[in-house]
Amino acid sequence: MMCGSEDQTNSQIHTSAGMNDQDRSNQRALVVRCNSASEAAALIGKLANLSGARVVDLFAAVEDGTVTLRLIYALDKTDEYHVIEWPVIGFQYPALSDIDPATFVEECEIYEQFGIRPEGGKPLNRVVVPPHVEENFPRLGSAPIREARQVRAPHFVAGEAFEFPFGPVRAVGQESLYVGLVTSGEEVIDLYLMQWHKHRGIERRVQGMGPERALFFVERAEGLSAVGNSWAFCRAVEQSAGIEVHPDIERIRGIALELERLYNHAASIAALGQATGLSVGQAQAEIALENQLRLNAVAFGHRYLFGVLAIGGVYRSPNESAIRKLLPEAHNEFQRVIGALTSTNSFLDRLEAAGTVLPEVGRRLAVVGPVARASGYDIDTRRDHPFGPYRERPTVVAARNAGDVLARMEVMVSEAEESVRLIDEFLSAGVQPGTIDLPDQNKPIADGFGWCESPRGESVAWVSFNSDGTLRRLRLRPASVRNWRVFDDAARSRNVFTDVPIIEASFWLTVAGFSR
Repeated sequence: MMCGSEDQTNSQIHTSAGMNDQDRSNQRALVVRCNSASEAAALIGKLANLSGARVVDLFAAVEDGTVTLRLIYALDKTDEYHVIEWPVIGFQYPALSDIDPATFVEECEIYEQFGIRPEGGKPLNRVVVPPHVEENFPRLGSAPIREARQVRAPHFVAGEAFEFPFGPVRAVGQESLYVGLVTSGEEVIDLYLMQWHKHRGIERRVQGMGPERALFFVERAEGLSAVGNSWAFCRAVEQSAGIEVHPDIERIRGIALELERLYNHAASIAALGQATGLSVGQAQAEIALENQLRLNAVAFGHRYLFGVLAIGGVYRSPNESAIRKLLPEAHNEFQRVIGALTSTNSFLDRLEAAGTVLPEVGRRLAVVGPVARASGYDIDTRRDHPFGPYRERPTVVAARNAGDVLARMEVMVSEAEESVRLIDEFLSAGVQPGTIDLPDQNKPIADGFGWCESPRGESVAWVSFNSDGTLRRLRLRPASVRNWRVFDDAARSRNVFTDVPIIEASFWLTVAGFSR
């Protein structure tokens, strides 16, 4: 089955067998334009059955009055991304989740935002659009002709089980999230989530903005992954505009990204201490987290590393002497906390065999980041699809097989050690600050695709532009979007009611990143 060549479109994202490694360093997305949904479905079926291929994202865009679907696959073994795109005629398209289950959440979101749905009439979950909205609710496309049925509502709880509604307001400092727990009093029989309370319409809001203005919103789509998401977006824009970023600038970005990984992993450990009821351990972990945040402020001027990345460069240079002095101290405190927690049997007992994500489930739903690596799914874009400084400084990837909370914690601890090593190597290789302007010859006009390994896993961004260089479509897919879909499986896996906050702490996802 042959689909139309990307040469027939205006995109400049492609790969070629004739390119050498240097030429391909920023062009590893093969775009295939199909003329019909049947052609696209046949190609997707081949990719879905290809060993080592995984779903990255599925999204829609309105182009010349027609809805276009794009499905992105990653081929990690060959360092490639494949983008299949095709027009949707009418209001339905082949049910892609019947071909690859990892696309179901995106099918639900596309229905809410564009009014088109999979064939077959399967019930769809509510994802980001709140219930009972008016017809003029802002969307990326058109409203559905009729509202989708909820796959879990109405539902019935029989026997001695009952449903325990929890949220959306849960506790101080926690994001709005509704958790529907079905339990018999202790065991978790079923669980479902409602995450639309955090929807802010960021992808719609940035339409018509220039890239630099849009970066402000991208950075705040998921504050705890400000660097990771922004880097994916910057790379997409830079690819579109044909901008080559200086290696020193890439190393500065790498330092910021690894600092972001360090404080997120420390925050997850602190949350585990809280969830397991270890007040002293929680306090000690929060001290380690505070040390990391203060290091960020001294190193880059912001505790959560906002305002570091720019299109084509960086706004801030790192304080090298402060990093070299404070990073070892902060990491030693982190290691001391880990040593104390892992020598506490009551802590380990709560983590071991809790919230297990089986390897086959993780692969089927295409999870990413520490959640995947703790479940025997050894993927990391810093190694598999190297970008920026990771092309010259290979990453040692931590992985476990148990898939439980303890395995996820162990992955994070190992990754923190690797982050410290990488930061030292990036500093030693040289980090000179600077940015570049976007003159007319660098005005972004083509489609662009970028990715980054955020603390939660692979984050990706797709951009398309109007003729004046403003955004026509931004698709931002943080890692949280991929990983929340396996949370309910983990919670049902022989767990009790009080295990749920422990599992959530070990996943360390954000609702904001999911619903953006």
